[in-house]
Amino acid sequence: MKQQPGALGRNAVPGIVPTAAAPAAATAPTPLPGPACRTFPGSPAHVSAARRYVTQVLIDPDYRRVVDDAVLLVSELASNAILHTRSGDPGGGFTVELAFPADMLRIAVHDQGSREFPRVLHGTGEGGRGLGLVDVLATDWGITGTPAGRTVWFELTLRP
Repeated sequence: MKQQPGALGRNAVPGIVPTAAAPAAATAPTPLPGPACRTFPGSPAHVSAARRYVTQVLIDPDYRRVVDDAVLLVSELASNAILHTRSGDPGGGFTVELAFPADMLRIAVHDQGSREFPRVLHGTGEGGRGLGLVDVLATDWGITGTPAGRTVWFELTLRP
């Protein structure tokens, strides 16, 4: 995976947060009218609230094949935001955004940034493998932003 300054992922573009929704193809699941977005307080208890939110947004049976991966990856990214960025500081928070461009589900988790740049770890310890899961399960993913605030996004293919 090539790294660019300020971006990480297969097709990440520095400073660009991919959130625009495009019209769905005729064979794709029926998309929501537009992106769905919710901000959560930056505490561990709200990671489960983010999981429930994603499950509720993807309640339509057309999304059944991606909901488990989407919930797992949002859980990892929300946990990372709370543990490794200012989102976990008192008064901090993170935002989960879902969009449905073409035959894809795109989910972005926006955090409040940190001095350290997120990276994929391939260790054998209990922690530190969240971005590795994203890399394995997502069709595409990336990181954009600055130390003042970052977005980690991923896409899952909706069609088999």
